[in-house]
Amino acid sequence: MPINKDLSVMILVKAAPVLTSDLEETMCVAAMTLDSNPKWIRLHPVPFRDLDDESKFRKYQEVTVDVIRSSQDRRPESWVPIAGSIRLGQWIGTDMEWAERRARIDKLEERTTCDLIKRNKLGSGPETPSLGIVRTAGKPRLVITRREQIQIDDWKKRAEGIEARTSLFDDPKIRKNIYEMCPWRFRYSYNCLEDSCTGHIQTIVDWEAAVLWHKVKREYDWQRRMEQKFIDEIWAADRDTRLFIGNMNQHPRNFLILGVFWPPKTPYMHQKLFGK
Repeated sequence: MPINKDLSVMILVKAAPVLTSDLEETMCVAAMTLDSNPKWIRLHPVPFRDLDDESKFRKYQEVTVDVIRSSQDRRPESWVPIAGSIRLGQWIGTDMEWAERRARIDKLEERTTCDLIKRNKLGSGPETPSLGIVRTAGKPRLVITRREQIQIDDWKKRAEGIEARTSLFDDPKIRKNIYEMCPWRFRYSYNCLEDSCTGHIQTIVDWEAAVLWHKVKREYDWQRRMEQKFIDEIWAADRDTRLFIGNMNQHPRNFLILGVFWPPKTPYMHQKLFGK
């Protein structure tokens, strides 16, 4: 299969790592191309925690990578990164009210969640978008529920399998810690801007949600701490918040919350919305 060399993108999303049935830890990454007509790109699988330090990228960092098409993924944005080919570029920061990030991301076509689901009704295909940036009709609600015990038990078995394998073959001095999967599911319940929207409830797979849970999980009010970040802060009145969403390869109509883009409202936008 031919290699697409030197694909230049800006990273937008890093999903939380997952343990596969083959006992591999992988991550799904969403990005946008760096050209005048940017397109969505999905990089998967990415063994992020196994990458060398010089290859570990941040969100909103420019990256160049060699990729090939996946033989098992019909979604048009999906590519498989070639091991060892990631080269890091500049990181785009938050100066001047996220001006550079906003200028780039504003080039991506906004859609509605209802439209994306409708387009994927018959399955994935070359002309069927599986990634998108969407706005919500008002502030969403954060729904926190415990995952099914069968899923938790399966993750534990996979983690034990990885631990046993690495204990046999890896140097214990350099072995990474087994990633602890979060037993809780965090979802946003919201309406998109489609006039006929009856509501969506979608799982948040952004790694930042898992990282925050690991940080606050032993606090008595950890659920409130999650709400403070993912509702109060991200959806504050002075933020121009949007969602990055993407669907599942085996279930094209099922979309997940990959991440959140929440720049400050510009003075112009604040005046337009509030007349001040």
